Amino acid sequence: ITVGGENRWTDGFGYASWADKLNFTVGDVLVFSYTKGSHNVLDVTRAAYQSCDNSSGVNAKYETGDDHIELNEAKSYWFICTVDSHCRLGMRFGINVSAPVTTSVNQTGDSSSRSNINAGFYLLLVGIMSMLIFIV
Repeated sequence: ITVGGENRWTDGFGYASWADKLNFTVGDVLVFSYTKGSHNVLDVTRAAYQSCDNSSGVNAKYETGDDHIELNEAKSYWFICTVDSHCRLGMRFGINVSAPVTTSVNQTGDSSSRSNINAGFYLLLVGIMSMLIFIV
């Protein structure tokens, strides 16, 4: 998922609104694309996000200009840019990552259906045999 879509990771864009329109799931990868040296990406705590203060609460820092961050856990993530006053000007967002939806096949239902079919067949067979014996 390219952060910011066509706008990429840059100042002057509403990342909070962008993030609110998407659903994030464990295993998704966020791609932060920007000019190296002009911006950075910090994975921070909620408190650091709210204050735009990176003196504490930094989980990870990225500065390559092509940062790929895999969302490994179902939890809230917070991202900011700490270059100049970019964070205060809106270059930040938070997301809630959900666990992947899994579907399972109900094996019990399949085998009980087969048992019902088998039982019906045997009842039919016993009925036919009884009729043949009665006729003879």
